Amino acid sequence: MIELPVNGRLTGIVRVALDVPLATLFDYTVDEAVLAGQRVIVPFRHREMVGVVVECVATSDYALDKIKPVIAVLHDSAPLSPKLLALLQFCSDYYHYPIGQTIMPALPTKLRASQSVAIKPALYYRMAEPAQDLALLPKRKAHARLILEKLAIQPRNLQQLKLICATAAKQLSYLAQEGWVEQYEVFAPSPMPVAHTFANAHQLTPEQQQAVDCITQVKGYRSFLLHGITGSGKTEVYVHLMDYVLQRGGQVLLLVPEINLTPQLEQYFLSRFPDATLVSLHSGLSENERLSNWQQAQTGLAQIVLGTRLSVFAEMPQLAMIIVDEEHDSSFKQQDGLRYSARDVAIFRASQCGIPIVLGSATPALESYHNAQSGRYQMLKLTG
Repeated sequence: MIELPVNGRLTGIVRVALDVPLATLFDYTVDEAVLAGQRVIVPFRHREMVGVVVECVATSDYALDKIKPVIAVLHDSAPLSPKLLALLQFCSDYYHYPIGQTIMPALPTKLRASQSVAIKPALYYRMAEPAQDLALLPKRKAHARLILEKLAIQPRNLQQLKLICATAAKQLSYLAQEGWVEQYEVFAPSPMPVAHTFANAHQLTPEQQQAVDCITQVKGYRSFLLHGITGSGKTEVYVHLMDYVLQRGGQVLLLVPEINLTPQLEQYFLSRFPDATLVSLHSGLSENERLSNWQQAQTGLAQIVLGTRLSVFAEMPQLAMIIVDEEHDSSFKQQDGLRYSARDVAIFRASQCGIPIVLGSATPALESYHNAQSGRYQMLKLTG
């Protein structure tokens, strides 16, 4: 932050995006260190509003004694990354929409409020120390034994353990009470590599293998149109691409057109990646659920983010691949507020991050098909 002397104090100027229908940033003074992307509470007319710092500057077009001070800097959540701010700035410019009304709706509702929010940790379970002999566990506790066998390999969360048995919560309560397991909180991904399990139950066809090889061999940005009729195996290609990314410690963003598809796909991908952390982002979540899932994506805890169009703005520091399923679907287009196409924003984000993006469809949009025919995208066909 560049500091200027004002009334005997060291003060900086920040330019803040506010959720108002004005295509400008607003200047405020601040007397503490602030980073671009941090949330602040500022006075605006006769009320207080939450905004996001976009720039820290040395000068202003306004007299310093006319600039109002920031009321509070919120430190309860990590700042938005420069890449995400750049993506949102692109959307504001490209779709001709006020920057504040572009940035603020992209955040979970609770991050737009002035009340402080806690970074909710992910809850994991591990074997208690000292480890007990599994032979001591009653034989009737078959499900509890399965859970212990998994935890002996590595810690897991409840979502992962529910894949072993539907009563995982009840079994964990029993095991914790008996001193077999313990619960602990995780705020960030472990720097140590964890075991990665891929339930590879299907042999790829030559066409599917060719598609996977073409995409995984690319270094940097490239758009692929995966054109295949219904039942040709596009989802199996997605799964193998995810496996490639997860093996290398990356995150995957999978965009789907309908909320109704999300729970079904969530269970399917969890069954294929039982050790992965998957979160969903869509408008059907409660405020607490969306905040928790968004924060897990932001910290890198969530390796797979599955969501509808709004998830294209999820903060993902290790983003390594984007997949857009049914890319032709009109529900990827926002019809009010910022009128954007999530597919097109995803393509820009892939270019910005230097990663591949896969557009899957049985009936591609005309513009996508034209881009593939002209060489702007690479066409990959599955004939079933």
